[in-house]
Amino acid sequence: MMWSLAGVRISPKEVQLITERIGRVLERERREGTDDYRRRRSGSGGGGRKKGIPLLVTSLDGGRVQTRQDNPKEKWKEDKVAVVYEATPCPEVPGEEYHGPSARNRSVTATMAGWDALGDHASALADRRGYARALQKICISDGAASIASQRQRCFPDATFILDWTHAVEHLHQTAQAAFGTGPKAEPWYDRQKERLWNGHVQLIIAEIGRLARKAGPPPPRASETDHRRILATNLHYFKTNREGMDYPRFRKNGWPIGSGIVESTIKQLGKRLKGTEKHWEVSGAEATLQVMTHLISEDGSWDDFWCRCPMAA
Repeated sequence: MMWSLAGVRISPKEVQLITERIGRVLERERREGTDDYRRRRSGSGGGGRKKGIPLLVTSLDGGRVQTRQDNPKEKWKEDKVAVVYEATPCPEVPGEEYHGPSARNRSVTATMAGWDALGDHASALADRRGYARALQKICISDGAASIASQRQRCFPDATFILDWTHAVEHLHQTAQAAFGTGPKAEPWYDRQKERLWNGHVQLIIAEIGRLARKAGPPPPRASETDHRRILATNLHYFKTNREGMDYPRFRKNGWPIGSGIVESTIKQLGKRLKGTEKHWEVSGAEATLQVMTHLISEDGSWDDFWCRCPMAA
């Protein structure tokens, strides 16, 4: 493609080496920025903004990257991704389908390291984007415990919103576990989904609890597909995440109720890093993630990087 468009001959290996070289510079800059944020923790944030933005949204999730490991079970490792973006609240209008506010100026950070590392990087990124000055701040995610721990540690003052799609998926799992694929599953699912939309989470918890008691407790070594285990797991899921399911209030405030932005971001990164034919060294995947996250961010970070021209040093 480079030869056809610009008459430049360059091998895939050269592209890889250049990408990893740039990625290591970006990784070092991010690490220094995160370390600086840890040291000051001033909460001033804002990157020089004079006015607070109406709404700042943070969302975290994880994808999969195949790496070079001796143990086949350890080859697929998780790349942790965080997205920070601005939005203007768009309250629900009765009688109209709710879409929520549009995302603006997306910033992305990602790492192959642990969740604590992502939480620190996401905190520093949100601080740079004006987290402390945001008039409203929310954190959207699924109900995974690993993500919940970072949400509570790094964004304790943000309103938690459980991704609507994940919540609905758990209702569907519950229906299948309780009623199988028969005619009773769909009406039950539709009824609980309507309750969820209207904020009647306690009724859903009571109903799942009833079904779990009827099925009985799962055996100690029950498989993940055991219907008793699925019911018990989802009962715990709805109890644990109930604070993030106040969807009527979220819609009234005009907030997003889905984490589609971070999920689409993970897909973008996956187009470059994920594939059965791609086997990464973890360091190479980390460096490539830094290039990709800067490239797809909409906050000017890619252009800012090249304006500083560190590669010329």
